[in-house]
Amino acid sequence: MSSYTISESEAVELTTTWRTNNPTKKRAFCMDKAELDEIFSNAEAVQMRVYLGEDESGIRPVMVGVDATGNDILEPIYDHATTCPTNCDESSVLNTGV
Repeated sequence: MSSYTISESEAVELTTTWRTNNPTKKRAFCMDKAELDEIFSNAEAVQMRVYLGEDESGIRPVMVGVDATGNDILEPIYDHATTCPTNCDESSVLNTGV
């Protein structure tokens, strides 16, 4: 297993804990591959940082590229993600815990 991954059982435990502790909050964000590709098309971007923002509709991710020294790349800034609930995989163990 890569050092960047966790096991399914750990993922289920983490997401179940979130749902239990935050029953009315968003469960997940779904981002288009094209958006992620754009972030990483900047040659300086070696990571992506997701800030949590909030407006009248609830929590929103604010995504930026990050350079090799850990600094945010502030152009462009992305926020186009769909949220769960509404865009959920109802059959996923990460959404249901079962």
